[in-house]
Amino acid sequence: MKKRVSLSIFVFIFAMLSIPAFFIMQSYGVFQKEKVLSDYALAIEVNGKSYATWPLINGYAAMDKAEENRQFYYRIDASGLQNLFQLAYQEYEIEPNDTNPYLAGQINYSSDAMNYVNEEQQYLNANDFIPIVKVFNHDGQLIYTYEKTGKGDGRLVQSIIHQGMTRSNGNGSSKAARDPYLNITALFRDQLHIDVQLTVDEERKIVSIRMNKPEARS
Repeated sequence: MKKRVSLSIFVFIFAMLSIPAFFIMQSYGVFQKEKVLSDYALAIEVNGKSYATWPLINGYAAMDKAEENRQFYYRIDASGLQNLFQLAYQEYEIEPNDTNPYLAGQINYSSDAMNYVNEEQQYLNANDFIPIVKVFNHDGQLIYTYEKTGKGDGRLVQSIIHQGMTRSNGNGSSKAARDPYLNITALFRDQLHIDVQLTVDEERKIVSIRMNKPEARS
């Protein structure tokens, strides 16, 4: 009888300790297959050299944890999405410099590029509307739309936790910071016919993006 009581107490205590541990691990994205790149510098690889991609933000970028068939993601509600299209269409100039000894320089984006990403208001009635993100290719053709719900859409947008970050939910408690990230790898492959590949340098803490036409793979 005493053993049974002791076992019940142990199970109860273990369960009570496991609940906060679960939420802590969840806030660090332990249970998801993607991770946000806040611990890395984000770069573009051109002719074997890596260049800074500002104003792309590492905390708005993510990748699969698994190396095989690794996908690259970027916040669909962030302005930097426009710059990724400019990288894909090579609408930039390279500025070599030695400001950062681990990078060969930086990218200067063309100022006269078309708007590849627009946000519109889809009105439901005279008072209510839904914010819509529309994505276009270089020919001005609409290739993707997303209702700004802040969540995944079951298609190309994944809901990804920014590991280690939490947000207040308005009632005094907090929850893991979760945001909508667009699968850039899938979108560019299917709609722009451009391969997006990542090289991860753990020692130098750099994630380099490489964008190639399929026939130009190396």
